[in-house]
Amino acid sequence: MGRYTLDGKRCAVYGATFEEVRVRLTEILSKIDKGGRIGYSNMKFSKWLREWLLIYALPTVKQSTYISYESYVRLHLEPKLGRIKLSALTVETMQRFFNQKYKGSDDDKPLSPKSLRNIYNMLHNCLAQAVVNGHLNMNPLDGVKLPSTPQREMVILTVEEQTALQKASLGSNTLAAFGIIFTVSTGIRMGEMLGLQWDDVDFTDHTIKIRRTVGRLQKVDENGFLVSREEGGGTTTELVSRAPKSKNSRRVIPLFPKVWDDLMLYRERQREMLCENGVLMSPSTPVFSTPMGLVYEPRTYEDLFKRTLKEAGVSDINFHALRHTFATRALEAGMDIKVLSSILGHAQASTTLNFYAHALPSHKKESMEKMSVYY
Repeated sequence: MGRYTLDGKRCAVYGATFEEVRVRLTEILSKIDKGGRIGYSNMKFSKWLREWLLIYALPTVKQSTYISYESYVRLHLEPKLGRIKLSALTVETMQRFFNQKYKGSDDDKPLSPKSLRNIYNMLHNCLAQAVVNGHLNMNPLDGVKLPSTPQREMVILTVEEQTALQKASLGSNTLAAFGIIFTVSTGIRMGEMLGLQWDDVDFTDHTIKIRRTVGRLQKVDENGFLVSREEGGGTTTELVSRAPKSKNSRRVIPLFPKVWDDLMLYRERQREMLCENGVLMSPSTPVFSTPMGLVYEPRTYEDLFKRTLKEAGVSDINFHALRHTFATRALEAGMDIKVLSSILGHAQASTTLNFYAHALPSHKKESMEKMSVYY
């Protein structure tokens, strides 16, 4: 701990080592000499967290991202660190926080390395803004070390399982089950599939445009708090159609002939179904709609997926495994990694490589064998 005097008051600065305190104290004294702001020494960390959420996060990030941020603050940061003064945060304080969250405690379940990384990234932005605003002289997260994130085991359907699932989808009593086949043939996400409208389909080039995604999210009020139910507790939710998760997620995907032909057959059957229910198909009609032409609830479609898996005799998997299956089949078929990356909506081909390197060994061998024509 180091001490200095500001406006007649004795203040303290903390650090994990003598050298850290010396450097911070030197920076503060230099700033005082130049007439700079030192920060709000009495501001509680919880106050700054809420100010940052409302002023900087709420207007700039997607609703789903903000909901994650708010839960990190409410469930993890405020209970453990909220009472500490913002100016008293140190590298050691933050390191102890992340260590405890990783190990867990009697009243706290351990968090995964991925969750810790998400909290770290949000918190780093929050404290970086505090530095810009003059509340802190350095970001205490800069010295924090996180556990490495292990690669999650990826679930991929075998060719036999994929064939059985496609057959069960075609034989389903629910017409929109065709969305399962469409997803495993294009690699789109569930929210993107549910958000697809007929005006996103190019009938000349046989392509689709990914321009929106659908999901059910918690409501957020104008003050940045989750809206609570009037009765029964919990929070209220709403079905939201929004832009895809990133710039690269807005993309055009070409359909191979068999998928295109099946999509056109499906379209005629959907038109007949809607007509029987007194609904007129329009360009804004969801491609994979309910019988009344409405957007499917993600949870309702997930239930349809689980039923279809059971009918196909395929072991229980999550819907996202269809995307992994498409990517694996594409690499097995020899698709260029950069083309696949573009279809999946990844920002870089390296991201695709990191995810699907398991499918490359045989592809590499075949590619090398093609080099024999030059010898």
